[in-house]
Amino acid sequence: MIIFPSLNSVKRQRKISLFNLLKLKNQKNFRIRILSPNADIIKEILLLEYSKENGNIIDNVAIREIVTQQNIRSTILMADKKQLLTFEVKDDTKETFEEATGLATYSTSPPTLLSYLSIFESLWTQTEMFDNLRIANEKLTQSEEMEREFINTAAHELRTPTQAIMGYMELDKEVFEDLLKITKVSADDELNRIINHLQEHFNAVSRNVSRLDELINNLLNVAIIESNRTNSLLLHKERLDLVKEIKESTEIQLDQKIKAKNIEINLINHSLGEQILVYADKTRLSQIINNLIDNAIKFSNQNGKIDIMLNDNISKFNELDSGYMTNLSEDNKSDIQELKEKIEGKKIIVGISDKGKGISPQIMPKIFEKFVTGSDIGTGLGLYITKKLVEAHGGRIWAFNNNDGIGSTFVFTLSKSDDETPNIN
Repeated sequence: MIIFPSLNSVKRQRKISLFNLLKLKNQKNFRIRILSPNADIIKEILLLEYSKENGNIIDNVAIREIVTQQNIRSTILMADKKQLLTFEVKDDTKETFEEATGLATYSTSPPTLLSYLSIFESLWTQTEMFDNLRIANEKLTQSEEMEREFINTAAHELRTPTQAIMGYMELDKEVFEDLLKITKVSADDELNRIINHLQEHFNAVSRNVSRLDELINNLLNVAIIESNRTNSLLLHKERLDLVKEIKESTEIQLDQKIKAKNIEINLINHSLGEQILVYADKTRLSQIINNLIDNAIKFSNQNGKIDIMLNDNISKFNELDSGYMTNLSEDNKSDIQELKEKIEGKKIIVGISDKGKGISPQIMPKIFEKFVTGSDIGTGLGLYITKKLVEAHGGRIWAFNNNDGIGSTFVFTLSKSDDETPNIN
């Protein structure tokens, strides 16, 4: 058993023919275990030494790599667990054995040997555990990469037929509307009943295709976010009117869902003017707004209400401020205080508040993690993606249950368009 404290110590031992000594002991039941930094170099040295005779490295040598040991300043050699020889390294920068070596100690004392054996076996076990952990980590990384690649490929393959189906659904919707306008059809009760029945099936298919399209888009977004590519979430930032983007979301993109539940949407603009300019990627901003409002709709009751609040001063955002403070730990309260100082007057703060069931205590700590959802129909990807998109814009996002015990509020920040340093977090 040998412990080398550094690569230089290995080179010096080679010069004094230590490896020739090991070569002489190359017999059937003789094992050699070496611990050293730069294990690959040790193997190369041994290969050079033994290739002179038999062209092969000896089979009974096991070498494991350790980090350079600051607390081990000696080359340690133990034979048969009965004899110990140590060479103190006085100056590891020296090339010759004589200049680098200090005190040498030889011992056959059982207590001394047991101490050094314990050190050796402990280091040997640690390296074995480290190797096993490294191999397991490499397999896990490969598995994750394969999983991401599969999801990415599958999502792209699914997107093409899904887009085609959605296109034909739009055309069929117009066909149904035209059919119902024909006098002969409207006058024939049986034909009218059949068409209405088909339209119900059509609407069911349409809803499910929309859900499938949303799932595919979420999977693609997750694949992009978690890819190892640099700047995988490439943003094309421009000056956008936040009020216009919110109205487009509620009046066009989410209009049917809002009407289905007869939800009242209140846009509360805290004296920021009719136009609020932010610095953001239009497509990704739309995705953030849609995800959060859609989430509020999902958890709202029939005939519910959703408030969308805009401000640039978190201190004046009393309802949000007090609600957030009430539902945070002491550590997080200091975080929000630090956040206040950073964003005061530099960010636009958007709060989306619903009157639903609120966020359960089990869900709250991991609300923005993957596959976490309080809904029976959700995938748990929407809020995870939203958080990543907000952070890619240099903003923050958080959530809390409302003080009155009814519903919850999600808050995120965006850079003002006139902010010269839009990536302030």
